Amino acid sequence: MVFRSQLSAVNRSALSILVVADDPDLRETLARHLRSRGCRVATAADCLEGLKAILLSRFDAVVSSVVMLSDGGLWLWREATTLRPELLGRFILCGASPLPDSFGGPVRSERFLSQPLDLSILWAEIRAVTELGQVEPS
Repeated sequence: MVFRSQLSAVNRSALSILVVADDPDLRETLARHLRSRGCRVATAADCLEGLKAILLSRFDAVVSSVVMLSDGGLWLWREATTLRPELLGRFILCGASPLPDSFGGPVRSERFLSQPLDLSILWAEIRAVTELGQVEPS
């Protein structure tokens, strides 16, 4: 039997991940995989939803598509790291091709994974990002 205090301790120690993708299949596949790894996962269908989630909660890492129908992952990265500087270095951007060096900021501080995503590589990147230390949930 798991007591409520034990359960809340487990939930506090779980990594908190935000997944932002406008493709519902990709978003749910990533969320399901991360939950199976014991993460607390929030999802957002676009960058505005993602930014709202970032303003309302704290996350250990953000996994975001680079290209979306709305503003896109680079816009989200700029806004989120301006409003929550502690997220700098905690984004994992996913796209069909690597970002050119001319993009500056995210190329120097964030991680990039090419699609189609290998879920074991995504998990390794999340673990590497979160070794920096977990943020306190709000």
